Amino acid sequence: MASSRSDGSSSSSRRPVASIVLYRVGPLEYQPPVMCGCKAKAVRWISWSIDNPAGRYFKCRNAQVGGCDFFAWMEKEQLRQEEEECRERLGEETQRLEAVRTELASLRENGLEISKELCALKIGIKRWRLRNVLVICSVACVFMLVVVLFGKK
Repeated sequence: MASSRSDGSSSSSRRPVASIVLYRVGPLEYQPPVMCGCKAKAVRWISWSIDNPAGRYFKCRNAQVGGCDFFAWMEKEQLRQEEEECRERLGEETQRLEAVRTELASLRENGLEISKELCALKIGIKRWRLRNVLVICSVACVFMLVVVLFGKK
């Protein structure tokens, strides 16, 4: 049987390879519990050996400090159930992602509309300012004309 270690290290001189599957739960966070010969909950690990890539197995939590020699591969039914749960979570997360993408597209569209409205308002303000300048100039010209025509003689 090929051995594996959970930390990705090996006894060879090869560089350890990082796990391609990230642990989403700790080695003791599984149900139903599997008990080893020490009457303690066994630790669940993932094998990254060449012979058993991604194979889940249970081992005594105290194996490195004199615990029992308990070792068992995860049953196919447990693996199927875990795979189904992962697929369900993936489906839920995919739906949530699509909802976020739809909302983002809507927000972008609203942002473009608001940007167009803002540009139109800026153009309107510039026209309003130009009209005000023209009105002020016209009033000033009329005032100067009145002063020149009807001023002191």
